[in-house]
Amino acid sequence: MIKALVKLILFWLLFFLAQRLLFLAINYDSIHFGFTEIFTSSIKAFSMDLATSLYLIALPTLLYIVHGYDKSFTSIFRIINIYQLIMIALCCMIAMGDAGIYKVWGTKLNGKALSYLAYPKEVVPTLFAIENIGLILMMLITTVCMMKLYAYFHTGYIMQQQKPIKHAAISVLFIASSIIGIRGGLQPVPLNRNWVFHSSHAVLNYASLNGTWNFIELITKNADDDNNPYRYFDEETARELFKQAHLTLKDSTIRITDIAKPNIVLIFLESWNPDVMACYGGDSDVTPKFSELANEGILFKNFYATGYRTEQGLLATLSAYPAQPVSSIIQSFGKFDKLPNIIRTFNNEGYHTSFFTGGRLYFDNIEAYLRSAGIQKIMGEDDFDIKRRTVWGAYDEETFALQLRELKQVKEPFFSALTTITTHEWFDADVPKHFEEGDDRVGNNYRNTMYYADSCLYAYLQTAKNESWYNQTLFVLVADHSSTFPYERSHHETERHHIPMLITGGALKKALRGTVSEKVGMHTDIAATVLAQCGIKDSSFVRSKNLFNPFAPAFAYYAFDNGFGWITKDHTVVYDHNMQKELLNQNNDTSARVFINFGKAYLQTNYQENIDYAQRTRR
Repeated sequence: MIKALVKLILFWLLFFLAQRLLFLAINYDSIHFGFTEIFTSSIKAFSMDLATSLYLIALPTLLYIVHGYDKSFTSIFRIINIYQLIMIALCCMIAMGDAGIYKVWGTKLNGKALSYLAYPKEVVPTLFAIENIGLILMMLITTVCMMKLYAYFHTGYIMQQQKPIKHAAISVLFIASSIIGIRGGLQPVPLNRNWVFHSSHAVLNYASLNGTWNFIELITKNADDDNNPYRYFDEETARELFKQAHLTLKDSTIRITDIAKPNIVLIFLESWNPDVMACYGGDSDVTPKFSELANEGILFKNFYATGYRTEQGLLATLSAYPAQPVSSIIQSFGKFDKLPNIIRTFNNEGYHTSFFTGGRLYFDNIEAYLRSAGIQKIMGEDDFDIKRRTVWGAYDEETFALQLRELKQVKEPFFSALTTITTHEWFDADVPKHFEEGDDRVGNNYRNTMYYADSCLYAYLQTAKNESWYNQTLFVLVADHSSTFPYERSHHETERHHIPMLITGGALKKALRGTVSEKVGMHTDIAATVLAQCGIKDSSFVRSKNLFNPFAPAFAYYAFDNGFGWITKDHTVVYDHNMQKELLNQNNDTSARVFINFGKAYLQTNYQENIDYAQRTRR
């Protein structure tokens, strides 16, 4: 029995080593290290690989034990073989899924990725995008090769006759050893992700994280767990640090409009990245029209997204609720409706509120979230005739035209939000090819869709100037999040969260047009900023800072899997929760410790609020 089980363990250890090397090969563009570091990574990963192997042979172990007492149970080998072959196929699927997700998200499978399985209509086409065909073929080849390797290792084992007492002793000893191996040893804290997060190179850490172990952890973890994993301080200390970070010396604002109650139009620009925008020091020829628009508004040079997905950007902007590292509150009914929302606030102030998208409203519970806030008009892809569409929805020009048509029928003042979609990965829109694919096919496809989206945004605003309501309107143009492409930014990098933000429109004071603000800000600050310009006071947006209040603190916070970044005018720090250490301290300044503590308190209080919402819902 022991001989057969040891063979199975050796097979799975080789299997996971092969997967790790394959993961590194697929993500070769991100690699800037040598063999020694890869070897160290494999050593760190051994405990997790062993634990996962013991998980996967639990059923064969039980069957071998039973067979030791009942030799008539002759179908044992067929059952074990079928079970193991199924596990090989599943583990190969997980491995390829991890490799594909890492390319775009900079992480392996997490709760957020699993939540998208509820939307097969959106997910399946992206799985079979040309960028993933190679991964699918590799998965099939790997599966076949691993099944053949398994056949070599496990051809069946005929157990020798043993006394029941000896067999029982061996069984108990092996089970006890397996339990110790599964928990990673006899130390007080069982095996966890922190064990394998050891390198300053993120790709090495994720290569060391066993994908199957990670998947088992995800599906067995209670999403509404009352245990806050980010408990750095006692609750009172965390709340006090949170208050210090948001300390505003005076409630004041610089008025950027002479209109008492201006209309507000909020445009979420899908995946817009300053790396390809000349006015942010990026590529000079991708968004030329936005540079023209910048001359008509206030351009924010140091603005950041709190997350990296659309729903995170929406919640951070509309509810001033920042992104969570590995989850999203919008996935939880009974939670998101308890958040403050500027839609609800504008409704109470007599504004007409509306939301437009060329995509599917049900995706990520967006419609439920908006309706819970009392949105008065909401339209998605099923509500208008679409001439051209990508995998994700209507081309931007059609969505812009829809909003302009609908706003003709709305009484002022109004608040209207719109999300663009053509620049969503994998950038499959059939748009003019201003940039040849060349060696950077994905990067240049992104540039092409950005060039197209830029022209649509410009045409939209030029058309809007002819509307009777334009001179009473402020437009807030902001990306919902940035993009990994075209330079394959890692998700912990500050540049990965840098986004464009521009306030323009006929209601903007002429003296402020063409100006640039260097103030550091983020999505959550938009709520307090626009409400102040409308003369509306709402104290429920505790995480929102008025960008035009000179007495308000100026910082940006963002979350990634699994950590945070904190940015001020003079300091940038990045902290990795798995590694329990700083990834970046821009000035190597010990005074930056206060910002690490602010970020920890911010993360702790945000997650605790998520738990509190869950507890209130259960009650």
